Amino acid sequence: MTVSATHLVILPTYNTGPRLPAVVAEVLRHWQPVLVVVDGSTDGSEQPVLALAKGEPRLTVLVLPHNCGKGAAVLAGAQAARARGFTHALVMDADGQHPAASIAEFMAASQRQPAALVLGRPIFPANVPAERRHGRKLSIGCVRLEVLGAGIADPLFGFRVYPLAPLLAVLGPRRSGRRYDFDTEAAVRLCWAGGPTLNLAAPVRYFSPAEGGVSHFHYVRDNAALVWLHTRLIAELLLWRWASVRRHHRRSRVVGVAVALLLAGALFGGTAEPDPLVNAAHRLAPDAAGWADLLAAFAQRPDTTADFTERRFFPFKKQPVELRGEVRVSAAHGLSLHYTAPVDRTVILDEQGMLVRGAAGERELPADPRARAANEALRHILRFDFAALAKDFEIYGRRDGGAWSLALVARTAGLRRGLGSIAVSGEGAVVRRIELRHSAKQFVEINNAPPRPPAAFTAEELKRYFR
Repeated sequence: MTVSATHLVILPTYNTGPRLPAVVAEVLRHWQPVLVVVDGSTDGSEQPVLALAKGEPRLTVLVLPHNCGKGAAVLAGAQAARARGFTHALVMDADGQHPAASIAEFMAASQRQPAALVLGRPIFPANVPAERRHGRKLSIGCVRLEVLGAGIADPLFGFRVYPLAPLLAVLGPRRSGRRYDFDTEAAVRLCWAGGPTLNLAAPVRYFSPAEGGVSHFHYVRDNAALVWLHTRLIAELLLWRWASVRRHHRRSRVVGVAVALLLAGALFGGTAEPDPLVNAAHRLAPDAAGWADLLAAFAQRPDTTADFTERRFFPFKKQPVELRGEVRVSAAHGLSLHYTAPVDRTVILDEQGMLVRGAAGERELPADPRARAANEALRHILRFDFAALAKDFEIYGRRDGGAWSLALVARTAGLRRGLGSIAVSGEGAVVRRIELRHSAKQFVEINNAPPRPPAAFTAEELKRYFR
């Protein structure tokens, strides 16, 4: 259990029934303090919680005189939390569908990136109602249009951490977003305000009425409210927010090589052409006896800095997109790609994942197994770590004197579809070229200049280029 002076949990509840006390107790075991906002309940479900609060100083119950809607309850809780000095709140349903065990993970992400809206990306169980799973696809598509991108993985999933001041600024003065439309409108307007988003996976539970499950979702009324919401948001975007949202979208564009390739692959498909190096004669084991000298040379290599040029080829562009920068490789701290053109930005790849650091602040990318594998591959390639690469890839290689080349083939069909093929070449203990190829017209190539003279990174470099 974690106690925080800045982050608390808000549980809005309306006629939740007998499950409420158990949910509150479970949340308290994972995080404190907790604020329960009773939105005019009439079933008496709040009484055990009020009794529990008398003996639990880190549990507060705010009772609203009548039912105002989920959004109104959350905003009332946010105002109360701000008055008590809290800066962030994780909001979750009070019926037990949302995972209390994930609270600490979401709060930690918010503490690392305080400006971000930390959104849950639901992992649905087998018993999820089909209309819930498929009906939300329309909202997801509309929101991608409204924010001009995929920054919000699921606008309807209410398990998320809000920075309270921005939330109250974008929704506090408005009359909308007070009921079922709250989750979607809050996420979109926070994106419009320039706030970064972070999407983390979280499991969902569905309880039958016999298990105490309660749903206040009204299929016709609430879907009509969402249709009206999206109509208003799209009209507002087109009429007067388009330019500002486009500017923010350009500023926050991710420059990570793996993510750029994966997004294009998801949109345009394609299959990488087979590499002639990929055959049984060139298959390498992780210990690769004939490569022991290179493995040892890379393992002993000190911190390295080199200039690089990255070119991204897409089937919808006649000319490739070219980026330039500096790459830094550290055995202890991971890989840092400092892009100097066309935008000054640093992409850090380490054991924690990918972090993008720019003028607007820091932004962690959503967890994705394909992106993870690609990003780890880049780290391990530049360290020539065959043992680590072998976890996700089959390795094929050929040497010609001091020159060498490798081909990496993803072990699973999903990674092969997402990543295509990876080719690497170099000379001695220097990686000179990396290519991530999804098809003949869609690939990324990175060319490294000779490394600069070896020198340990200074404390300032470690602070600026790593984490």
